[in-house]
Amino acid sequence: MFRIYLQLGLRNLLLYPIRTGLTVLGLAIGIAALTFLSAMNDGWLQNMKINFVLTQMGHVQVHAKGFEQSRRISDYIHDTKDIDKNLQNTPHIQSFTHRIRVSGLASAAGANASVLVSGIEPENEKKVSRLYSFVKQGEWLQAGDKRGVLLGDVLADRLSVGLGDKVVLMAASPDGDIASEVFRVRGLIHSGVMDVDNLLALVPLSMAQQWLGLGRGVTDVVIRADAFTSVEGISKHLKQALNGDAFEVLRWQEIDPMAEQWTMFAEVYTWIVLLVVIIVVLAEVLNTMLMSMHDRIREFGLMSALGTGQKQLFAMVVCETLVLVAMGGILGFVLGAACSLYFGEYGLDLSQYATAFSFMYMSPIVYPELTFNGCARILIAAMLGAVLAGLYPAWKASRLNPSAAMREV
Repeated sequence: MFRIYLQLGLRNLLLYPIRTGLTVLGLAIGIAALTFLSAMNDGWLQNMKINFVLTQMGHVQVHAKGFEQSRRISDYIHDTKDIDKNLQNTPHIQSFTHRIRVSGLASAAGANASVLVSGIEPENEKKVSRLYSFVKQGEWLQAGDKRGVLLGDVLADRLSVGLGDKVVLMAASPDGDIASEVFRVRGLIHSGVMDVDNLLALVPLSMAQQWLGLGRGVTDVVIRADAFTSVEGISKHLKQALNGDAFEVLRWQEIDPMAEQWTMFAEVYTWIVLLVVIIVVLAEVLNTMLMSMHDRIREFGLMSALGTGQKQLFAMVVCETLVLVAMGGILGFVLGAACSLYFGEYGLDLSQYATAFSFMYMSPIVYPELTFNGCARILIAAMLGAVLAGLYPAWKASRLNPSAAMREV
């Protein structure tokens, strides 16, 4: 019976080709646009997460207990041997590095500015973050260059320094004394992210340890996972393996709540897109089916008089609605998927908004990402809208009085 209902639905739709064609075209355009928007949403969210994590954060960080809350240099990890051993035996870790993170003051030629000093391992840092790619003048820190420093370009302008100039960095040591050291500018960094360009000073980790009197200590162990899906497993494994009273293991979204809020916003946006899909389908299909029912009142009355039951009439109209939405939905999905795949390959250039994008950790070229979950959500929402749109016309058709319907002009 279902196959017969589908055949009848297709026949009835083809009896009014212009009306059916316009409805299918409207549905196709709407669903194509929403499919592309969904892919854009997934693409920019993934892009933002990757850029946010790889700019500095890493997927997972290990600190001494309480450091992330206090940010005091005295709350540092004295020895990383146990941590390193566990990291080497933890699956899905792509690479890791050690850092020292401390706030301080930079001064040069009479100018001074607040600074966030980051002691890094130059070679390991390349494998964990993308800071290396932000060097716009000069060069990356070299192994053995203890006096080299990389500055954010805005910070360098504030200090009026360039390549080769001296900069004095001052910061509090663990015992509370102010320690200072002289460095030479080896390069300037431009990332578009204010925290990096306005505040960051990168120095060799070995020099930072000597300068601040930390010995072999560090404040951060930064981990890069092989995928976002591995973060939860890595975090759980390290929390079990490491002494919970001595260390804290934090995922990237726990370190900066802004990232978690952006993820939640993206999820809300996805549901808004789905709601729009349902409304579009309801409006388009309900209008078409009500017009179709008005034109076919005598047909429904005759079918009822010849013995067609109310349930059969109801099922026939619902199946007709499903056929209509399937035609528009498939066409629209194919068009939207084609656009998403094309721009997913070549990118959508929004460079004129580069400043705003970089502030949100996004690249100015957005690559839509067509995911299975995104496609399934759109198609299910379209079918749900079709069923809802078909219920009222189907109910109305099944309740017609045969004699009155057959007298309808």
